[in-house]
Amino acid sequence: MQKTALFLTAHADDAEFFAGGFMAAMIADGWQVHEVIATDNSKGSYELAAADLIAQSRDREARAVAAFLGKASVDFLGYTDGDLTALNHLELRGHFIRAIRRLRPQRVLTFDAYAPFELHPDHRAVAWAAGEAANFAGLPLFYPEQLEEGLEPWTVAHRYYFAKNPERHNHYVDIGPHLDRKVDALCLHESQMRLTVDDFIKNINATGEHEEYLPFLDRDDYRPAIELLMREWGRQMAQHGKQEFEYAEGFRFESAMEIT
Repeated sequence: MQKTALFLTAHADDAEFFAGGFMAAMIADGWQVHEVIATDNSKGSYELAAADLIAQSRDREARAVAAFLGKASVDFLGYTDGDLTALNHLELRGHFIRAIRRLRPQRVLTFDAYAPFELHPDHRAVAWAAGEAANFAGLPLFYPEQLEEGLEPWTVAHRYYFAKNPERHNHYVDIGPHLDRKVDALCLHESQMRLTVDDFIKNINATGEHEEYLPFLDRDDYRPAIELLMREWGRQMAQHGKQEFEYAEGFRFESAMEIT
């Protein structure tokens, strides 16, 4: 049976930031990896107009990353960046259930609705809608019109929830062998990595903290900063989980058998 994983995310670079190492490991192990991205990425820049940002970050960068990593597909729902909490929750959940029933993944990976201190409204909206979708996709009375279209119910065996805050993580993946590939993939998200560096510089200037990082922060040569960030984050995740390996990605893991 084909091993299939589905990422349900808010923005074009979310999957690579939070789980790019795990994704690369799965693809290397023969998993077919798909992704559904909810927003149009239209607000993630200090320099580009919204229309230019949509074309660059979605149609060029996200597809280049998908080709580089070997994703089986990447689909875009096209909702306005930053506004997902204003969207009808049932509509977003329906999109995610449709993707699950169509692709029939054993694994779904998405944001953790129960993680503390998540400030981004799109992450929160995706977390709730995707978590519910992973739980309800196997029940035929949810979105029965999809069954009429030929999409059969599907039970997701395993769910991996990621978050900035590791407080609820109970599962850690060794990403050391795939860390360079994660960084390479992130660096193909050119507009988003420039935004990341711009944000770091603005935050340092606003707070006066961690000025020692400024020499690494060049928006036109962002790879050193992104590699430093990913290595430090991976190291902290491994230490938080008390793992023996050096670099980790952490998740709150659920099995369908554990939550019924």
